[in-house]
Amino acid sequence: MVKHLHSVLTLVLGFFSVAASAQAPATVTKPDDGYYRIVNARQRTDGKQYVYVTGKIAAQPNATKAEATTLPGTIIHLKTTVNGSNSEWLDVKKLRSQGVDVINGYLNPAIEQVNETLKNRLKAQLGQFEGTAAYYAIDAEVIGKWDLDMHMQPVTTPDGRTAYYAFATVPSMKPVCSFYKHYTTGALGVLFGPSVKAAVKGVSMGLFNALEANNPDKVWDKVLKLALAKIESSPYAGTDIANVVKRYIKADRINQGQTYYLISGGLKKVTVGNKAFDPANPTGTSHNEYDGTLPKFDFVNNNSTDQWYGPELPVTGDAAMWILEKVDDINYFGVKPSANMKGRDGKYYTTLYVDFPFKIVGDVKAYTIEGVDAKNAQGYYFAKVKELAQQGDTVPAQTAVVLECNSTNPADNQLLPTGDEKPKTSNNRLCGTFFGGSINGLTVKDGAGNDYNVTHDNIRAFNINTADSRNPIGFYKVKSNVTNIPGNKAFLVLTNAEAQAKSFVLEFEDGGTTGIETIENSKRSTDDGVYYDLQGRRVENPTRGIYIVNGKKVVIK
Repeated sequence: MVKHLHSVLTLVLGFFSVAASAQAPATVTKPDDGYYRIVNARQRTDGKQYVYVTGKIAAQPNATKAEATTLPGTIIHLKTTVNGSNSEWLDVKKLRSQGVDVINGYLNPAIEQVNETLKNRLKAQLGQFEGTAAYYAIDAEVIGKWDLDMHMQPVTTPDGRTAYYAFATVPSMKPVCSFYKHYTTGALGVLFGPSVKAAVKGVSMGLFNALEANNPDKVWDKVLKLALAKIESSPYAGTDIANVVKRYIKADRINQGQTYYLISGGLKKVTVGNKAFDPANPTGTSHNEYDGTLPKFDFVNNNSTDQWYGPELPVTGDAAMWILEKVDDINYFGVKPSANMKGRDGKYYTTLYVDFPFKIVGDVKAYTIEGVDAKNAQGYYFAKVKELAQQGDTVPAQTAVVLECNSTNPADNQLLPTGDEKPKTSNNRLCGTFFGGSINGLTVKDGAGNDYNVTHDNIRAFNINTADSRNPIGFYKVKSNVTNIPGNKAFLVLTNAEAQAKSFVLEFEDGGTTGIETIENSKRSTDDGVYYDLQGRRVENPTRGIYIVNGKKVVIK
């Protein structure tokens, strides 16, 4: 049971969601399921208001609108339903970005896992029959009375925009106390009391004493201490969200049965002498103050019974309100190739690896890499390029691609997120990672699902070789002082045999290569009327085939 409470605590507080206000309509209008950006309603001077997912349990409202245009981590897949008991609320059913689904990937599986752990532990303590009965009793009388969903409630901002509150409620300990008393006193206490008490003592004597006193607040205090110890030893120790939870615990700001709202910024509690909060004299008495100096998440309550500092939510204002911005042709997502990655034909190349499937809206082509070729007579190795999609087509989710663009302007290279994150198996050799990380120790998959342990020796990053007169675009060995690989980019990971080659130039299906087509400084390519084959060799008497003349592709039939 205690493990379950801890999981609920960390997961309910550990989310990045969207928000709304007290002026809620009688019945909420559910937003369309789909892809959104989440932007805080408070106008920051630095413009950092967009939620940006930067890790598996790391996100902050720390991106500007201009930055969000090209950051896949600002794109959130959101699905909601109208709450069954409160028509003014939405229940969040999917909240996914960068491969992380807070609801279906963390919250629901964790609840299911601790439920199973609780069931097995009760069976071990009480026996098969009594343990199973105890579990179903706890599920009905305790867990079933808790609200474990994340919610959104619509609100209108002071300047008339539609926004949402994002909130969740910490479980009340009253059902826990009632359940404990029910099965440790009276007739049931004779049957189950010794076993139940022994089980609780095995977890914590402090928890046992709090339950014996039938004091929900003291029970919660003990649960928090256990939760804090668990957080300190968890993989999330030291993360921003873990630090927020720890700060709340140490400041005695997380209370059982209380609802918490997500805000951008922070809250300061100002103590004035020994004077409790007086709404008629807020600054002259102890009170809450909003601190919006940093674009970070925090949580506040709306506890009107707080007699010392007063309720927190009214102080934060529109910092607790979040706007859903649909990703579309106005609030678009696009790619921005480097101006250095320009081919002879004026095309620009970049790579992309994102969680969501996308329809190509701009004049863009997407390619996969189907394999690598051996060295040719000129000493070049080639990465075999295959066209996957062009304007109007859809690239499946989690497909690492090379993109060919006509411009470096993201507005010209729009990619519209669409559909669900269901990857398709392919022969694509490209790999990618959602979050930047250390090269050594990184594990990735290619399109066929093959696992690769990435090292400096076997990774080849997308780049252009300016030391080569042809400036070929391809995949190159990284320098020894490069320790990290960026997120949302595609790269090759080679077998031991393939890794003997330091670089691979792009070779397209028609035989064209960026080693030829991306010539920027090659004198041979600009000699008027001179023919070269696709391997860059001069041809005196060209016959049928594809040649390069004056840096352009020519077909002789």
